[in-house]
Amino acid sequence: MKRVLSLFLVMVLILSLFAGCSDDKGRVLYNVDLDDYIELGEYKGIKVDKTSDEFLKVRDSIISYDVELYGLYNHKTSGKVKDGDTVNIDYVGKKDGVAFEGGTASGYDLEIGSGTFIDGFESGLIGKKIGSTVDLNLKFPDNYGNAELAGAKVVFTVKINYVKSTDTKTPEEFYKSLGYSKVEEYYENLEERTVEEFLQQAVIEKSKILDYPQEDIDLMYPYYYQNYVYSIQNNYGITMEQFYSQTGQTESGFKTTLIASDIKPAMQQQMIWYAVLDKEEIEITKEDTEAKIKEIIAQNGDSSVDRADVIENLGEYYIEILVVSEKAFDVLKSNAKIK
Repeated sequence: MKRVLSLFLVMVLILSLFAGCSDDKGRVLYNVDLDDYIELGEYKGIKVDKTSDEFLKVRDSIISYDVELYGLYNHKTSGKVKDGDTVNIDYVGKKDGVAFEGGTASGYDLEIGSGTFIDGFESGLIGKKIGSTVDLNLKFPDNYGNAELAGAKVVFTVKINYVKSTDTKTPEEFYKSLGYSKVEEYYENLEERTVEEFLQQAVIEKSKILDYPQEDIDLMYPYYYQNYVYSIQNNYGITMEQFYSQTGQTESGFKTTLIASDIKPAMQQQMIWYAVLDKEEIEITKEDTEAKIKEIIAQNGDSSVDRADVIENLGEYYIEILVVSEKAFDVLKSNAKIK
C-alpha cells in the first residue's frame, strides 16, 4: 500500500464512531439541502492545459504538500539559526531545577519568529550553532494561564537538532519513501492529482459558500480533535493540556481555531463534491461502498484483513468520502476539456 493511503488509515481510525449515521439520503454527511449552503459554480467544460503556468503551479504545490506532509526536507546540520528558520529541537524546561509538567518535548519543529513560545525562547535561538545545546533563562508572563508558572523564572535547555532546509528533496529523491517502485509511478499519480486539484480549484473559484451545516461541523470535530491529539502525543510526547499550557491557549479557543483553519476548508471541498452529485442525481450505493472496501483490502496487501476489519478500523464516514470524491472527480474530468 502506498504510504499516502497508510497515513489515511492512521488518521481515520476515530471515524468508526460515525458508523451507522444516516437519514433520508442514506449518507453520513450533508443530509441537507445543499442549495441552502452553497451556490455551486459551473463545473462542466473546464479547460485544463497541462503545459500552462497555472497547471504547473498547482503541480508544484502538490509536490510541496508531499514534502511538508511527510517531512521530506533536507536537514541542515551546520551553520547558525536565523529568524524565519524552522528548527527541530529537543527541550527541557525547569523551574527551581525541577522539570515542570508540559515543559519537555523531543523532535519539536519550531518556526523562529512565529511567537509559539514565551518571549525570549525563539529569539534566544537566533545566532546559535545548529547542533549545539543552549540554556535559555526566561520568565513566564505574569498573566500566564498556568498559575504555577505565571511570573516564574525558568531555564529551558534546548538541543538544536537541525534546520529544515529550503532546498527540499525532489521526487527522484523521495518517491521510494512514499512506496512507489519507480519515479514514473509517482509522476503518473502526481499528474492525476494535479488535474483533480486544478478542476476543484476552478469550481471553488466559481462557487460561493453561504454557510456550513452545524450538524456536520459537530460530526467532524471529534475526528479532527482526536487526530490533533494523536499528532501532539506521537510527535512531541505531550498531552493537549500541556499543549494548551505551552501555547497559552484555552480549549474553547483551540476549538474555534481548528474549525476555522481545518474543518471549514475541508467542508468547502466536500460540499462541492456532494453538491455535484446532487446536481447530477448520482446516488451512493451499497455496491459502491462494497467495491471500495474490496479495493482497500487489496491495497493493504494483508490476506488476514477482511471486510469487518475495514469497517471497524475506518468506519462508514471515510469510505463514503472516498466514494463521493471519486464520483465527483469523474464528473468533473469527463466534462472537462483537457489537453
